[in-house]
Amino acid sequence: MKTRIISLLVSLACIISSCAGNNPQAEIFPLPDTPTPRVMQRSLFSDAPDSLIITLGLQDGIPSSVNAFLVKANGLNILFDAANGAENSRLMAELAKCGVAPEDINLIYLTHLHGDHIGGLMQQGMASFPNAELYINKIEYDSWMAMPQEKTTKLRNTLQAYKVTTFLPDKSFWQDNMAGTTFMSTELPGEVTAIGAYGHTMGHTIYLMGNVLIAGDFIHGMALQARYPEFCAVYDMDKDAAVATRKGILKMAEEKGLEVYGMHLPAPYSL
Repeated sequence: MKTRIISLLVSLACIISSCAGNNPQAEIFPLPDTPTPRVMQRSLFSDAPDSLIITLGLQDGIPSSVNAFLVKANGLNILFDAANGAENSRLMAELAKCGVAPEDINLIYLTHLHGDHIGGLMQQGMASFPNAELYINKIEYDSWMAMPQEKTTKLRNTLQAYKVTTFLPDKSFWQDNMAGTTFMSTELPGEVTAIGAYGHTMGHTIYLMGNVLIAGDFIHGMALQARYPEFCAVYDMDKDAAVATRKGILKMAEEKGLEVYGMHLPAPYSL
């Protein structure tokens, strides 16, 4: 079993716990949601030239995934996103492998409000995690609530099933002076730092615990975008902001020695 020692002791096999830094007995568990590996179609990265795609051998698609993440820390079970919630979803089965029942989840931190990140919040019209409190960046929350109600009925019903707390990252966390990029942050329960990482959506947010960074949808196609962050997937709402954010996260992670996990990174779900 491969184990990485970081500020948190990361266990992919849902076995090991350790005391480290300010996060005693903290563990992170990737929760892959789909029964088979996912591949992003080449057409989803229309900005990338064919010559580069051929050079990288990605003509048949780019390996990807749909994940949530569980962190056990400070006596809490913290869920980061809730994946797709489709009929073939593995989310609940993966949680069970980690010894966690739905009612054991205390906090849910959402990176953003796309369906493949919140679909698992509801089952048969009821909250999947009845004892959990949802945390959402206020910018993200407000941007979706400003949309016509008939287009957001499912989202509104989902949020109404939970206690929802919004937050606003308002303290400077990291700056890339050469690129003019500044990431703002705020502190949340469970010793979690929420960092605004905008571009994919208006209020897309990443989360830091120790030196583990759960980076949401900053990358959709790792084999392309980790090396060439200037290319976006069609899902990015503000491409210029998404590129700046992606480049900033990669640089920040390198400077700070962060272990980066993502909701669409292929196994082992980290860079």
